[in-house]
Amino acid sequence: MAAEQMFYYEFPGGAVQERVTSEASPQHPADATLLTEDEYNSKRQAVEAALEQNQADIQAQETARKKAAYDALVAGGFDTGVAQTLSGYTPPQPMR
Repeated sequence: MAAEQMFYYEFPGGAVQERVTSEASPQHPADATLLTEDEYNSKRQAVEAALEQNQADIQAQETARKKAAYDALVAGGFDTGVAQTLSGYTPPQPMR
C-alpha cells in the first residue's frame, strides 16, 4: 500500500479542491489544474473572501429593499410599527 499523498486542484470555474489518496498512480480530474499547497491555500482564501463579500452584498441589497418598502409604507400613511412588520425593516434607534 502506498503512502498517502495530498493533491490540490483548481477547476475552470475557479473552484479549488484538495484530495488525499493512497493510490500509487492516482487519476487526476481531466479539467483540473494541479496546484502546489501554497497556491491552493492562496486561491482558497481568495474564494472564501469572495464568498464573504458576496454574502455582505446580498445582505446590503436585502436591507436596502426592506428599507425602501418601509419608507414607502410610512410615506403612504402607515404607522411605523405596521410598516416595520410589513417590510421586515427595523430602523436604527436614535442615540440617547
